[in-house]
Amino acid sequence: MTRWVAMALILIVGLSGCMVSKTKYEGAVSDMESAKAELEKGRMHQEALEEQIRNLKGLNEKISTDLEMMTTEVQRIKEGRKNEHTLLETRERELDEEKAQLITKLRVISAQYQKIKAQNNTLKKTVLRYKKELKDSHGSSESAMGGGTTGGGMSSTSTTSKATASKPNLSSSMPSKVVLPSKPQAPKITTLPKVGGDLVNINKASVSDLVLTLGLSREVAEEVVSNRPYRLRGELVAKNVIPKTTFDEIKGRITASQ
Repeated sequence: MTRWVAMALILIVGLSGCMVSKTKYEGAVSDMESAKAELEKGRMHQEALEEQIRNLKGLNEKISTDLEMMTTEVQRIKEGRKNEHTLLETRERELDEEKAQLITKLRVISAQYQKIKAQNNTLKKTVLRYKKELKDSHGSSESAMGGGTTGGGMSSTSTTSKATASKPNLSSSMPSKVVLPSKPQAPKITTLPKVGGDLVNINKASVSDLVLTLGLSREVAEEVVSNRPYRLRGELVAKNVIPKTTFDEIKGRITASQ
């Protein structure tokens, strides 16, 4: 403050070239105090603005970092959905192929069943025809025997001979053994294994179970356990836990049911 007062006095003396009055001196001092207060106020305002600028810069950096993280997460989710979509399409094609194979097998079995049914009907008709012929031949033999007894001129030996002669040789016409066809069995439908039966649950199996049952290395099994839970089996590939070739080898023996 003394420095500012001295500078004001020098300025006044230099301008007037003579001694100043007390009133002018006090006015000059008051003006200097006001200027100093304004200067201090401006400096504080500048510091406040600089502090706000620093805060805004920090907030901008934080927002930029969050935005980058969110962009990375969105990209990862998109890639995961794309991989899941690819796996679902692959599984759908596999199921369509299995369905087509089952339909083909069912048609073959139905054709075989119809063929066996036709053979069975043919054999039934043959057996009925043989039974009718046998019955007719027995009736003819009895009629021949009755006529010989009424006439009284033929002996029992001749009657027997005639009956034997009139009786057709069924042993040569009938098969030695008629084999009736067995009832056609219903076609066996291959069912998929039940979840939780022979399948390994990748959300519940231990590292040792994954190594023993799936043949994975211990490092890969530990990676499978550390990346749980899985909503789909295909997340093993989507999360880069195991390669696609390994997944293709074990996908028929695993499940991701919760």
